Amino acid sequence: MNALKKQKVFFTRFFVNLFKPLVNNYVNRNIILLIDLIITLIAAKSASFLVATITDTPFNFLKFRWEILVIILVQGICFLLFRSYSGLIRYSNFRDVIKQLQVTTTSVILLMLINFLYALNFGEVITPYAGIVIYGFIAFSFLFIFRLSVKRAYKIIQINKVKAQKAFILGIKPNDISMAEGFISESSEQVEIIGFVNTEEKILRKLIFNLPIYSLEQIKNSSNAPKNIIVSDEKLKELRNSNSDVIPTLLDLKFKIYKLPELQNLAENNKQPSGALKEIKIEDLLQRNPIKLNNEKLFDLYKNKTILVTGAAGSIGSEIVKQVIRFKPKKILLLDQAETPLHELCICLNKFYPEIGYEKIVANVRDKKRLKDVFTTHQPQVVFHGAAYKHVPMMEENPIEALSVNFQGSRNLADLATKHKVENFVFISTDKAVNPTNIMGASKRSAELYIQSLAHKNNHNTTFITTRFGNVLGSNGSVIPHFKKQIRENGPVTVTHPEITRYFMTIDEACQLVLEAGAMGKGGEIFVFDMGSPVKILDLAKHMIRLTGLVPGKDIEIEITGLRPGEKLYEELLADKETTLPTHHEKIMIAQATHEFNETKINLLSNLLELVKTNNADKAIEALHLLVPEYQPASLDEQLKA
Repeated sequence: MNALKKQKVFFTRFFVNLFKPLVNNYVNRNIILLIDLIITLIAAKSASFLVATITDTPFNFLKFRWEILVIILVQGICFLLFRSYSGLIRYSNFRDVIKQLQVTTTSVILLMLINFLYALNFGEVITPYAGIVIYGFIAFSFLFIFRLSVKRAYKIIQINKVKAQKAFILGIKPNDISMAEGFISESSEQVEIIGFVNTEEKILRKLIFNLPIYSLEQIKNSSNAPKNIIVSDEKLKELRNSNSDVIPTLLDLKFKIYKLPELQNLAENNKQPSGALKEIKIEDLLQRNPIKLNNEKLFDLYKNKTILVTGAAGSIGSEIVKQVIRFKPKKILLLDQAETPLHELCICLNKFYPEIGYEKIVANVRDKKRLKDVFTTHQPQVVFHGAAYKHVPMMEENPIEALSVNFQGSRNLADLATKHKVENFVFISTDKAVNPTNIMGASKRSAELYIQSLAHKNNHNTTFITTRFGNVLGSNGSVIPHFKKQIRENGPVTVTHPEITRYFMTIDEACQLVLEAGAMGKGGEIFVFDMGSPVKILDLAKHMIRLTGLVPGKDIEIEITGLRPGEKLYEELLADKETTLPTHHEKIMIAQATHEFNETKINLLSNLLELVKTNNADKAIEALHLLVPEYQPASLDEQLKA
């Protein structure tokens, strides 16, 4: 037994040292081609030896006959045609095996054809047909063994350098098995798959690829199990849509959960599975299914158009800019009062979208004269108005500022849009405008009303559209970055109330729906987005703590601080007297308002503007109450009763 072990160690070291130059560096592809040609020569000589043995003819291995040259020449041409030498040998996989098979089969067919034509002309074959077939088998076997040996040697060397992390695959469905096969076939030096974790009720088999299948209960009770698990993007969506508690359970067990993108995305990006692994984030746990856009209609609306985006440097504005680029606009006008974030956005556009034409415009939406210059100079055809003050507690202390930007600024832009014959004006509102209990929400609602009043007039050609959605994950000032900062500082994580809930969607999802709504609007609609189910902020905080490998209430404390001024316990997407109508897009509905824009309502809008201009905060708030009668600052007790 010891002798066998010593032999195994000797041969392992021999192959490692033999192939070390090949696996430690990126070897020139011409060298690989040369090695393949040498293998071809050896295979041809071996085939000649076997044929000579069978036919009982003399054979000299060192003698170089012209027939061998023909075989090498044909095989070399096939190598060049199929470029079978161009991949990294250390990452050879099943696709490379198929390519070598194609190369060898083509070579055999060509050699037989040459043999046949030679026999027609000269009455004899270059080499026996059986010899060509034997050569094909030997050549394929040698080429395959060479690649397998290099790959194995590379794996041994890397294991000696860095110990691979052991991990489970979550699930035993075909996609989960394909993912595991990818890791195993790529022989990743970073990750070693040691088994599967079954999430179904029944286990129909005990082994996959000779790896054991465990139940969730088994890894719960095992103290020696590695704390790494890999989940595919598709599996994550499945668990999320079924409201499964598998992911929360794994997080409670302090598992590090890694996400692998869909397999076709890996193939498109030429990534190895281990290189595409990323730890899951809170966005992965809350994001819904991808949105399907009507790209043809969006191209019709945005292609070759000059598009103005206000608040362009903000999280929503910058994402709208990036998404509208793919519809090939003529030019994008980036308007924002924040100089540094606008500069950073321009750096990003120069790096990733050098082909796009844009103008950077530092301006404040309250300054109508400055805005007039922008419209006169650039003549935008589509406007996305996202500039706004949105921090609820801060706006409670600065109500005139909230009204000045959110109402007056929106009014300035809407008026200029009609005057300069803008085709589409998309106003980005908020769910806080529904039955508002704070100045921020009420100011956005007053802007909605003014934009709807313009939409009801027939003296212009601008299509006015309002979009309304809830909180956006990761946006500037949202709860996610705030919680991340608190967790980095070891807590406590502060939640205003244990029952407070919010609707969430990701930035890309929100902006895609804004673009879609902008294309489907006829004028005057308030589009409401399907935000899914509301999320308890307390649960969100716990999830985020678990994602860092810590335990809520033990490693990081959660502190209840009480509702802030103007903060709602629950948020709504529709007002009490509003109903919704479906659209062709399953995630977009139309909120039908009951407001009539009579003379009284128009006068209230004008009066509010004058009071804002004169900085009369008290009178402006009184006027706001008359314009938005549903604006009722509510106490916590009233909210709980509701």
